[in-house]
Amino acid sequence: MTNSAIQLMQIDIESFGQFIQKLVREELEKVIPAQSEEKEFYTREETSKLLNVSLTTLFHWNNQGVLKAKKIGKRVYYSKSDVMAQLTY
Repeated sequence: MTNSAIQLMQIDIESFGQFIQKLVREELEKVIPAQSEEKEFYTREETSKLLNVSLTTLFHWNNQGVLKAKKIGKRVYYSKSDVMAQLTY
């Protein structure tokens, strides 16, 4: 059995607030970098999964002007803003 002791300390409200802010900031720093690395462009596969449509549908949408693709080299990408606009449509 471990011997654990509870230690009580008196602390003013300002110091306690700063302690809580420090803990919250540390936790947020763990989450925020993952969010800031969000992409500006999605591949065809990522776009089809986000919109829950087939790659053929994306091809037809591109031809019809519903969701325009952008080519970088031989690869096809869709802009994040266009995909999000289609999601809210």
